Amino acid sequence: MKVLVPLVALIALGASVQTSSAAVVLQDNFGATGADQLNWAGDGVFTSTSPPGSVDLIGAGGGFDFFPGNGNYIDLDGSTGSGNNPAGQLTSVMTFGPGSYTLTFSLGGNHRGAAAQQTVFSLGDFSNSLTLDSSALLTSYTYSFTTTTTGQLVFTETGPSDQQGNILDNVVLSAVPEPSTWAMMILGFFGVGFVAYRRKNQSSLRLA
Repeated sequence: MKVLVPLVALIALGASVQTSSAAVVLQDNFGATGADQLNWAGDGVFTSTSPPGSVDLIGAGGGFDFFPGNGNYIDLDGSTGSGNNPAGQLTSVMTFGPGSYTLTFSLGGNHRGAAAQQTVFSLGDFSNSLTLDSSALLTSYTYSFTTTTTGQLVFTETGPSDQQGNILDNVVLSAVPEPSTWAMMILGFFGVGFVAYRRKNQSSLRLA
């Protein structure tokens, strides 16, 4: 029983640590300040990958600040004209392997009275989408998923373009350790504890 109690405690500890141990592997709040950058090329974390469509960097310091106090952000339907499909697309510079991830980002409506716009986000064989009305506030969304294939993180605004896209900000991608990794760690902790327990017992017997 003396061994069982530490083992149960270690398992509980491992479970609690797993929920808070995800490692951030990508983060971008599009923080460049100054004038709007229409047909934005990227910033080293993301690059625009949808010619003839594009994205715009807008917000603080420019003429299109639809969400004051949030710094700069991305208009996913840029300034390259109407009728493009996709309207705009951002692709991460980094490529990520198969595994479990948590994706968090802020997305808001176009706030210019245009029709509802659809944003697709994907990594490997994971894909999902959101369709927001024009007046939708900048809201944080979180998705936990597993991909079995390698890929880049992609945000795509579906067309046809009208230069009034959804607003993207505060993208964070975290990698979540696999349960097998934590099982090995817990077994390792248990092994160390068991060895220490035996040494203590052997020392007690010698003293006796």
